[in-house]
Amino acid sequence: ETRFGKSLVVVVSGEVMKMVLKILLLLWLVSSSGVEIDSDHIYPKRSNEDAALLEWGSSAIIHNADCVVSTFGPSAAHPEFELGIEAELVTANPRQGCEPLTNARSVATQIVIMVRGGCTFGVKATNAAKAGAAALIVINNDRRSPDRSFAMAFSATGEMNQKEKERRSIGGGDDKSSDIIDPAVASMPSVMISYAAGQQLREHAPRRMRLFAGGGRPFIESVTDVTPVLYLVHNAMTQQELDAALSSLTPALNAKEKAKTNIIGGSTIRAHRILGILRGSTLNTFYERVSSIVGHPVEYLSDLVLEKRLQNSPTSPVRDDLRLSRFNAETGDDLRLTTVMTVYIFINTIHIDNDQDNAKDGGLIFPRARPHPVRISPTKALATIWYSAMEDGSLDRAAAHLDGALGPGNHSYRLHLRVYAQPRSLARRLLLPLLLFPFGPTGPNKHLAIATRRFFIRSFSELKADAAIDIVLYILFAIFLTPLAAVAFFAYTVYEQSRAKPKRRSIPSKSDHGKKKAPGKKA
Repeated sequence: ETRFGKSLVVVVSGEVMKMVLKILLLLWLVSSSGVEIDSDHIYPKRSNEDAALLEWGSSAIIHNADCVVSTFGPSAAHPEFELGIEAELVTANPRQGCEPLTNARSVATQIVIMVRGGCTFGVKATNAAKAGAAALIVINNDRRSPDRSFAMAFSATGEMNQKEKERRSIGGGDDKSSDIIDPAVASMPSVMISYAAGQQLREHAPRRMRLFAGGGRPFIESVTDVTPVLYLVHNAMTQQELDAALSSLTPALNAKEKAKTNIIGGSTIRAHRILGILRGSTLNTFYERVSSIVGHPVEYLSDLVLEKRLQNSPTSPVRDDLRLSRFNAETGDDLRLTTVMTVYIFINTIHIDNDQDNAKDGGLIFPRARPHPVRISPTKALATIWYSAMEDGSLDRAAAHLDGALGPGNHSYRLHLRVYAQPRSLARRLLLPLLLFPFGPTGPNKHLAIATRRFFIRSFSELKADAAIDIVLYILFAIFLTPLAAVAFFAYTVYEQSRAKPKRRSIPSKSDHGKKKAPGKKA
């Protein structure tokens, strides 16, 4: 009945509960790590060869939408796509285009738009070609996946799965080599746009439109629309931006690999550098692009983290941010911020020749994704973006992810950053990078950063530690800035004095030496 006895009972019961939770978590991780991904749910499925762009509007306001090139028409590398097609936009009558068009005169030499459904894509393309259309646009009618579009097959009404593609390739039924396709259809550009893009066209109702190849521009590929909301951005970084990120973070990564520190699970090395405003113009351009994609200002984005997965790496445990703000003293994480989105960017492409070892490409796996688990294969400059939080701010458990096994002879490199619900403080974005700049690319000692963080937590509590750190940063910056300001003011004063013209003294003439001054008058 003593206070010590009650505390002991509480401690023992708490340890037992922790042990039980760890056992349950371990069992769940084992079951999740062995999840099998169907070949139809392995991404990316698109490439630059099927990426095209629609553009309309005036010189002041230009709108655009991504579209996917069909398998039976010219590819995006065709000269007709490279030069671009500009014409008026005409809606087919009937809208689905499953019958000969009644407005063939209006469609001739123009871009005709149809709605998916009612017949195969080959029938739509044939009717458009017979009407003399310059190009065909098909709107996807899948409202459950408003951002999804895919490459149309001539004899299909929807997206073909992997087995159908393999059966068509084995049986010689490739769309471009089939004899049933009219030459006019094979030479007519045909693309599909998503349901959301179709609603955008309906809202703006443009009269003229331009269709041209993507040309390496960033484009979006939808993966899941249920939970978590997950999509890919191809060509998310240019080669120059990749080089700038690697040059900033590779020294820290090499130092940690040499010291064998910060190696997660014995297979992943993670390096971080607090750059803030010192990112440079190249990385600032990348941050502005990410900001436009995720819909949050640059101030809401974290610093970049570089990860390297070693060869023969096993499947990692499932990673799940329980608080949506995983604390890492070395990266300067702020517990006041809540993560809403996560961005992963692959730096290199990993090709696996053996089909049986395709699962060993070190891809990103989402075992809880709905309606089915998915895997993202490493592709250079490919960004994987997903929502980590629900609309009410709670954690989306379906966003839990893991790293697939990596085969021998391969090293996987990738960058990742977070999107917060609140902007990062000015002290973390401006002052902290300036104070840490003298430490160089490797940054301060990891143990020193952790000890400093623990000191603030013990002194001000966990909730007030980040605010106290910001205040100390302001004070330190003021201490460093005051002598610099004094030196600058002194240098400016000396410079102004050097520019001032010296005063000239008047020299009396010889005729004035013999003259006497009149009394009562000043000389």
